[in-house]
Amino acid sequence: MRKSGRVTVGYEVRDNIAYISFERREKHNALRDEDIEALIGALRRLDADDTADIAILFGQGRSFSSGGDVNARLQRSVDEGSTAGRTTERDAFLHCQHWKPIIAAVHGYCLGHALATALLCDHVVASRSARFQVTETKIGLAMPGLIPQLGTPAFAYDVAMTGRMFTAEEAMAGGVLTRLAEDDGHVQCAEGLAHQILENPPTAVRALVQVRRAMIVDGSTRYADVAPAFDWATSSEAKAAVEALQH
Repeated sequence: MRKSGRVTVGYEVRDNIAYISFERREKHNALRDEDIEALIGALRRLDADDTADIAILFGQGRSFSSGGDVNARLQRSVDEGSTAGRTTERDAFLHCQHWKPIIAAVHGYCLGHALATALLCDHVVASRSARFQVTETKIGLAMPGLIPQLGTPAFAYDVAMTGRMFTAEEAMAGGVLTRLAEDDGHVQCAEGLAHQILENPPTAVRALVQVRRAMIVDGSTRYADVAPAFDWATSSEAKAAVEALQH
């Protein structure tokens, strides 16, 4: 494992698989700007790494990630009156040179920003006890770009509009997951999938990755065009919701 930037980010290659891990264990891997910057660095490293043809993204400790850090991201955006200063890893996923597949291996919590991160990956596998949530709805922030990636339309609108916690079993039935793993078997399950993918010529696999991620870009653009303009960070709803999360 190596330290990337100002935070610890795991990056290790074994058998042509890059293992990228969140390592802020004491905070359920809650994501600050600097953590996301470190993730971007790891993704860029993967893209240029001749020893890795696929990656598994997972969380050390009790969770994949509990999402954006309340103080470092949500409160900071409210204080600044804008989300423009927040770091995002989307470009690192959606603008690559080599289009290597990435599997999110989820356990524990996968909430908010972390769910969006997992859905940017090309496959999601999860432990049966994993829990997911579109927490942005609870703080008044719409995430229309997530809808096409949240499985079947009925399931996607259910979990997005209610903002309720949902289980890995529901995510599997709803078309969100590629595979469902037994508890504590999420990384092993992802490894099995990775080895199956690695059996194929990388040219075909990477073409499929590029197409999938182009569809994400296209869907996000179209949904952004129809979503109402709303300056979330300056709204009284956002301020009250973020304050409530801290109590």
